[in-house]
Amino acid sequence: MVIEPHDLLKIDAKHLISHSPIPDWAIQALNMAPYVVVRRAHAPNGQIAVGIRGKARNERFGAFIADDAFICQIKPDDLTESSLWENKPAPVFLSLKKASEILAKHKLVWGPGGSAGFELATGNVTVTAESDLDLILRAPKPIPIYTAAEIMKAMKSCPARVDIQAETPAGSFSLAEYANGSATMLVKTKFGPILCENPWKSEMNKSIELLEKPLLVN
Repeated sequence: MVIEPHDLLKIDAKHLISHSPIPDWAIQALNMAPYVVVRRAHAPNGQIAVGIRGKARNERFGAFIADDAFICQIKPDDLTESSLWENKPAPVFLSLKKASEILAKHKLVWGPGGSAGFELATGNVTVTAESDLDLILRAPKPIPIYTAAEIMKAMKSCPARVDIQAETPAGSFSLAEYANGSATMLVKTKFGPILCENPWKSEMNKSIELLEKPLLVN
């Protein structure tokens, strides 16, 4: 499978590549659940940019791993079976049940990210009563604005706040921002954020190519 941002990789911590000391909390986190999340960042050839999650929101550590050094890969899309969360009473998982019903109507490919996705994938409890529900929506082709607006309106009935990131070939953007009909979109790419009018247009891909060229020379 293609490695994409938000994918979770099971690893052996000894294969981590870091240019600064790995914090103690990060080592402890990997001992409890040996998984890292793929970051949206440029990585050297043959490596994947990954992040380590700690217990606190401010405990995030970026590192790299060789692209053949992970044990297994779990995509957000792999975590949409209701049996994974049906006995979990936290607001996030109650929201996930509602969200799955909403998105099923539109036949979209999606999956949970953030703390909910991490807990479902690893079995390590990371969700709290205050956690938001982060959803990853696959959007290789344009989504009608009215569809995005309908989805975001329906999500307001969820007990937890829902944030949906739409993933295009060029990067990701907020579905809520898109649904509001913003003139320009902030698209997150592996080289940083880019403002554009349409994240699916060829101009967006050209911007990415221009950013890649200097790095390819090196």
